[in-house]
Amino acid sequence: MGSMNKRRGFVFGGWALLIAMGATAQTVTGSGTSGTVPVFTGSSTVGNSPIAVSGGSVGIGTTAPATLLQVGNGGGGMQKISIPGGYNFEGIYLGQYGNGDNALELINHVNLSNSYGVKIEANTDSSVDGLQIQVASPAASYVALSYSTAMTILANGGSVGIGTVSPGAKLEVNGNVKLTSGSGASITFADGTTQSTAWTGAVCGGDYAELVDVAGNRTKYEPGDVLVIDPGDPGKFLKSGQPYSTSVLGIYSTKPGLVGRRQGAPRNTDAVPMAMVGIVPAKVSAENGPIRPGDLLVTAALPGYAMKGTDRSRMLGAVIGKALGRLDKGTGVIEVGVTLQ
Repeated sequence: MGSMNKRRGFVFGGWALLIAMGATAQTVTGSGTSGTVPVFTGSSTVGNSPIAVSGGSVGIGTTAPATLLQVGNGGGGMQKISIPGGYNFEGIYLGQYGNGDNALELINHVNLSNSYGVKIEANTDSSVDGLQIQVASPAASYVALSYSTAMTILANGGSVGIGTVSPGAKLEVNGNVKLTSGSGASITFADGTTQSTAWTGAVCGGDYAELVDVAGNRTKYEPGDVLVIDPGDPGKFLKSGQPYSTSVLGIYSTKPGLVGRRQGAPRNTDAVPMAMVGIVPAKVSAENGPIRPGDLLVTAALPGYAMKGTDRSRMLGAVIGKALGRLDKGTGVIEVGVTLQ
């Protein structure tokens, strides 16, 4: 067994010797920098490649990488990495496009001869400190792409601009804004009110109302109540309760077309809309005679009701409006044209 192994070793060694004797030695020459991955610069010469290794970090285009992988030397100019696509000039680009201009660029084809671009760019050369989303319409070559800014987010304050690079508020839109139909979209304002219907020039009701605070329990009031100024608490209102009151100012609106709130007044959840101009339903009483369309109405003795005014000497400043309906007896609700006189 031992002699057989020796014979095999002799045969293998002989073959190796013959191969070595017949082979021509290849000499590789050249020089390089320590830490740089070498590359063949000719058939038998080597030199420095763009790749360097330093302390476990890899640099491409730099011999002193500051991170695990660094591309470029930080000297400015266009230092990008790219992943090409399969059609036209589509691809993904990441890196520095100029001094203080870093971006992620996505190029996609629309057909075999045209591609469009989308770029997310920070601190651009257009002197905008922040983030921009730019778009370029389809073009036949990379150099032909022409970018325009679609959205800007400023670094100072985080203001967002759509169609503008200098938003003057938290959100500024240079163009039209649309809420998707049927989506339930709405706009909520600083006072908590919500608007889901656009202004079309027509209102949903027939009057202008002022949002006012009422005295006492809010649940004691209802649409149609005639309201007067509360003499004991300035800024609040009461149900009327005296005939021919010159403190009358409006009617609790059933469905106001427009609602205002005097400037500086804090929003109160117990406030009610008081119609001051327009046509509204009002609670009326025939205690001073039947009411006919066109009659001037004043406050009645019945709290919250209006009646026909007949004493001309007491009507100055007491008229709440004109009757548009009729009431023969008792109490009821009719439409009234609010015309304070």
